[in-house]
Order: sequence, then C-alpha cells, then structure tokens
Amino acid sequence: MVILQLSRTSPLRSFLARRCLSSSAILSRGPSHTFRTHKPSFSQRIVAQQHQCRFFSSDQTENNKDDEAVPATTPTQDFLDASSRGVGQVLFLNDPKAGQILGLGLFLGDPGLACLAGLGTVTATAAAKACGLDKDSINNGLLGYNGCLVGCAAAVFATPSILSATTLTVVGASVTPLVASSLKEAMGSVPQWTLAFNLVTLTSLLKTRPLLNPSPSLEELLNVELFLQPAAAEASDVAVSKGSSMFVDVLASPLNGISQIFVVQSPLSGAVILGGIGSYSPMLATHALGGSIVGTLMGALSGAPLEELTMGLWGFNSALTSMAVGVFFVHSTPALVLSAGGAAGTASVFGALKTVFGSYGAPCLTLPFCVTMSACYVLHKHIPGLVLAKNPHSPEKND
Repeated sequence: MVILQLSRTSPLRSFLARRCLSSSAILSRGPSHTFRTHKPSFSQRIVAQQHQCRFFSSDQTENNKDDEAVPATTPTQDFLDASSRGVGQVLFLNDPKAGQILGLGLFLGDPGLACLAGLGTVTATAAAKACGLDKDSINNGLLGYNGCLVGCAAAVFATPSILSATTLTVVGASVTPLVASSLKEAMGSVPQWTLAFNLVTLTSLLKTRPLLNPSPSLEELLNVELFLQPAAAEASDVAVSKGSSMFVDVLASPLNGISQIFVVQSPLSGAVILGGIGSYSPMLATHALGGSIVGTLMGALSGAPLEELTMGLWGFNSALTSMAVGVFFVHSTPALVLSAGGAAGTASVFGALKTVFGSYGAPCLTLPFCVTMSACYVLHKHIPGLVLAKNPHSPEKND
C-alpha cells in the first residue's frame, strides 16, 4: 500500500487520509445534502417519544370509542330485545323499554294474561326466525306484536283452562308471522295493522262463540248478592255507593279504553300503559288518550249501554286509530283533524261490527281500527297538507 510506504509526517499522506475519511462519512450518511453529522439531543428524543405515545394513545382511544359505540350482544339478548319491541309495537312503540313498561301494566291488571301475552310474543318471534323471515322486521318487533295480541285474546276468550289457553296461544302466535308477511304483499303500500291477529283469532272464536255462553267468573260465583237481596234498611246505602262508584267508572273509562287494547279492563293498567307511551312520545300519549275519549263520547251519543262505556269497549279501537295517525303522518293541523275524525269514525264502525259479530257470539276485536285506518292511510293523496312520514316514528320526530 502506498500510504503505508509514506512517512508519518508526509503532506501527501495527510491529504490522502483526509480524503478517505471524508468519503467514508459521505457514504455512511447516504443521500444527504449536508456534510454535518446530526445527532438528536436528549430533549429531542424525549419529545419524539412523547409524541409517539400520544399518537398510540389517541388511536387506542378511538378504537375504544368504536367498541363502546357498538357493544357486542349475544343472540339471546337480541331475541329478548326483539320480543320486548314486539310488545311495544302493539302500540307502535319501537323501543324495548317501552315494551317492558307495557308488560308491567298488563301484569298489574291481569298477571295470567300478561304471561300469555309474553308467551305469544316470544312464540311469534321464534317462529319468524325459524322460518327465515325478514330480519329487520323481526328485530324491530314487527312480526311479534300480533302474537302478543293472540295471547291476550286467548287469556280472555278461551275456555277456562290453562292448558287450552296456552295451546291456543302457542299455535295461533306461531302462525301470525306467516299471515302478516302474506298480508304485507297483498295490501301493497298500506300496512297490515293487526289484521293477522284478527284473522287467526277470529278463526277460532267464530267456532267457539264465547259471547253466546260466557262462563261465570270465580268472583261471580262467590258473590253472595247473586243469591241474597240486600235488606231494605241497606238499600239506600247500596244505591248511594253504586252511584258514586259509577261516577268514578265514567271518569276512568278512557283509561279502560287504553287497557282494552290488550283485552284488559283496568284503569291502573291503562295509566301505566299510557305512561309507557309517554316515555316514548308524549304527543303520542295525547293521541291515545284523546282517541279513547272521542270513542267513548261517540258511544254515549249513539246510545250505547253505560256498562260498555265504562268498560272501555268503545275507546280502544279509536285510541289505536288516533295513535296510528300520529305515527304515520307528519304532525300538522290536518293530521290532528284526521286523528279526531278517525277516532269518531272508528267508533261508528265498531258499533256496526259489534252487532254483526255479536250475533255469531264473537267479538270484533280490532277490525274496526283496521278498516278505518286503512281508509285514513290513503287520504294523503286527496287532502292538502296531509303528508305521510318518510320514517314513521312519532309526532315529534316525523318529517
């Protein structure tokens, strides 16, 4: 090597050494535009590490937020959610909590009926899943609510046997999703309302004719007033008591009208159900109560027996119609007029169908509501200012 042959103090050796070191430094830096070597200071390294930690922490937080926004649910939870919505959808409430409040109201009025209502909803939901019907409809409770009503009707109109009522509930409720899906196709743009429930239940009731030979209740069998007349000294007190009781019954008749949607006669149940509606939509609760009042007044004007009025029989179909108008139409003055007018028309239809079906020993159930509301639904094509909601929910949210 030439460098090794040169002396230590040779100028040429020093020059060549400097050139070699410079070339090595350039090659080690790569394609850089500066010849100064840069080594980050201790403080700069700390800042870089903190920035990297913040970056990782931010990503982790975002991932956690995404996980919290869409919590994982089990199939069992999804099924129970759909069943709760099914109870709520009887009154157009697409909310599991509202459905649970309605269930509580039924239990307070009639525990046995509440159990069969729940059984009917669960059976209908399970049958819809087993048949592979529309998943969105199942999850929103739209294929469960008819089964809920089948259980309610079985609890009241079936023969006084737990086995018979349970069998009718399971068999009838399991058929309603298929009937509802067929009616959806047959009715086009008009919803099937509760027609599936009516078709399935009336098929049985028109055969058994429960209104022709009603079975006496346990309370009636144990009531001594059926066998013993009150003493003459107590007659005036009994009359006063009955008069005050009748006044209370008249005031409570709109609440009975709301509870009678589920075939329950209880103002307490009606009040709890009304509270459940109000938790979903206060304005919809107003529609429900107003519809029941209008229907009861129409019954009084038509000369209906006072007992029928206080039982709420003239209010429940009208309440359903008013609620349906509030759910399916944009809130407006024409919609409010239609809500009241539809409730009055429903009461008139109820009076006619009650007579027809009563002659065959069967109730007309919610057929008056289905007939009247189907006519109201198509009026948006003819009445200015009456607009169908794009996504039906409630008067507060419809647009």
